[in-house]
Order: sequence, then structure tokens, then C-alpha cells
Amino acid sequence: MRPARPMTALHAPAADEVTRCNEREPLWTLFRVVFGLSALSWGGLALMAQLENHYVEREERLTRLAFSDIVALAWMVPGPVGCNVAVQLGHVLRGRAGAWIAGIASVLPFFMLMTAFAVFYRTPLVREVASQTLLNHFSVVLATLIGVTWYKQTRSLVRGRLEWTAAVLGSIALIGAHTPAAYIGILGAAFMSGWVRSDARGARLSTTLSAGDWRLLIGLCVLLLIFALPLPHRYELALLWPRLAGAGLTLFGGGFSALPVLKTLFVAPAIGVTNNEFTLAFSLSPLSPGPLLNVVPFFGYLVDGWRGAMIATIALFVPSGCLVVLAQRHLHQLKMNPRFEHGMRVLRAVTTAFLAVAVLRIVRNVPFEPAYLVTALFAGVCFAKLKLPVYAVYGTVAVACGVWLFFGHVR
Repeated sequence: MRPARPMTALHAPAADEVTRCNEREPLWTLFRVVFGLSALSWGGLALMAQLENHYVEREERLTRLAFSDIVALAWMVPGPVGCNVAVQLGHVLRGRAGAWIAGIASVLPFFMLMTAFAVFYRTPLVREVASQTLLNHFSVVLATLIGVTWYKQTRSLVRGRLEWTAAVLGSIALIGAHTPAAYIGILGAAFMSGWVRSDARGARLSTTLSAGDWRLLIGLCVLLLIFALPLPHRYELALLWPRLAGAGLTLFGGGFSALPVLKTLFVAPAIGVTNNEFTLAFSLSPLSPGPLLNVVPFFGYLVDGWRGAMIATIALFVPSGCLVVLAQRHLHQLKMNPRFEHGMRVLRAVTTAFLAVAVLRIVRNVPFEPAYLVTALFAGVCFAKLKLPVYAVYGTVAVACGVWLFFGHVR
């Protein structure tokens, strides 16, 4: 996919700049196209590339300039970037109804598959196959994948002294952070440090919000507050879904940054998801299309069956979809403010700390044995050098582990 224009050039496209034809996209066609592309897209970046190829290259429904602005805005708000792009695209083509249709179509393929994984995971056969040794090897592959992602993000997002300082201090703070309030505090402190250290002292921040926009922002802030406040254990299950919605509003920097946040929510005595189940969900994620946050239906099903899978998916993806539509209308005004942009730069740098801490927390639960070191070396070569698909690496490790266990039992 072609890179988006620099953020400093971000602006709201004019009406004649958005599309090259006046014909409205039928809602059924919009759903069918986005659903099909999402079902064949492993990862949010793949979905963005396919949407650009279809609507910019083939159909010429959007200009390349307009699509670049959509991508840029999707990176600036929390949530799954690929789904955020789909929601904005639907809004541009068919307004509010199009945003809902495109959002549902982008989520539905991985919702069905990850929920099916959770259904079969409950069967005795799958539980026997998912041995502790296999889970440990999958954990090593996952840690290696996150580590490679951390390296790439650090090179692109962390450059100046302030960004490096924020990333290092954020990593140190996250090691001892075990509450949602700590995550929000770290992200808020990062943004404010960038805002205060900006050289553009005289720049004014101004934007115009309607009454509906204010109601939406207040509602999102309430969800964020529910997530951040410390709760007695007896309320953790009752408020799980509102807290999950608030957690989704803190997820910047890609799906891997969600690992410690989601673990805080789901791996708790009142919820009932075990550490092995949590790791397995992230290990199964690359086998399904969609962003890494496709693990949410899996967790929802473990908590409350099909109802839980649906509510969990709605809770995580709808707030960020609403926010990205709001951003499409207003965030360009904020982006023109240099102090806001400087704060976002530091905020994005701190999100790399979530990746580093996620690797640390996975690795410390894996035994220090030569077999796991070999798996780590193999996965590192596959991801960093050979650029192999994630599911191919998981499949190879699973086959090798199965052969090893089979011959071990035979002996």
C-alpha cells in the first residue's frame, strides 16, 4: 500500500476531492465488497491495501488524496486501524448508514471464525491437543513476533530525545503497572509532555463541536473512566463489557499493545479466563483474518458463550468506530495545531513500551530450555529475514512439536 501523506499535510478534503463519481455506492454492494476483502485480509494493513486497490485503483470511487487522509486519521485514533479505515470509507461513500455497514462487514469474518475456535476449544479433543508444551512454543513464537514488531515500530516512531525518553520511562512504568488507571496515566502523561515541550507556544487549539458530538465524547469519557477506576473484585464481571469498551479507547500502536490491557481485564478470578487460554487466543489470532484484536470474540465466548462473543465485539469495536467518524469531521482542525501534533508524536512513541513489556511478560512464563530457544531463533529468522506469513510459522512449529511429542510418547 502506498504510504499516506505526512501528518502535517492532513486536511479535510473538499466534497469534489473525495470521489470521482457522483453515483452512490449501494449498501449491499458496500457490505459485500468489504466483507469479502476482510475475509481475505490477514492483518489490518492487508485490509487497508485491498480497500485502496478496490476503491481507488479499480472502481475510482475515491481519489488517492482522500484515501491517504482516511488512513492518516485511522492511525491517529485508538482501535484497529484496518477497521477504522473501513468505517471511514463507508461514511464517505454512504454517510452514517455506510459507516455501520462497512464496520460490520469488516468485523464479521473474524468474529465468526474466532468464535468457532472458541467453540471447538471447549471440546475435550482440542484441550488434549493443546498441550502445555505446544502452548509454550506458541508463546515463544508470539513473543518473537511482538519483538520484531516492536523493533520496526521503534525505528519509525521513536527518533528524537524526547521520544526515546518517553519510550524508556514508559517501559519502566509499565513493568510495575497492573491497573487500567496506570495505563491511562502513562498515555496521558506522554501526550502532555509532548504538548508542554512543543516549541509552538502561541498556537491556539480550536474546533467546533455540535451537541451530538459533545454527547458522544462525554459517553466515551464515561467508558474510559469506568475502565480506569479501581473496582472491587465482585464488580469486575458485572462491568466487564463497559470496561472493555473503555479499554479499546486506550489501544494505540497496533494490536500487540492490547495484550497487557486485555490481560488485565480477562485474566482475573472473577472472569475465569486462564493464562493458557489467553495465550492460546493470541496464538490462534494469525490463523484468522482481521486485525490482532480479533481475539476479543474468543474471550467473549469463554466468558458468556455466543452472547458474550457478540457483546465483547460490539464493546471493543463500536466506540472506536464512532470516534474515528468524529475524527474524520473534526480532527483535521486539531492536527493543524503543532502542539497537538507534538503531543501525538510522544504518545505514539510510548505505545512501543506496551510491546516491549508484552514480550517480557510472555517470556518469563516460558521455561528456559534449549528447545524454546530454537523455536525463538526459527521464528525470528522467519519474521525478520524470510518475511513468511505468521500462520505458516505457527503451523510449522505445531507440526514439529506434534512430531516431537509423538516420538517422545512412543519411546
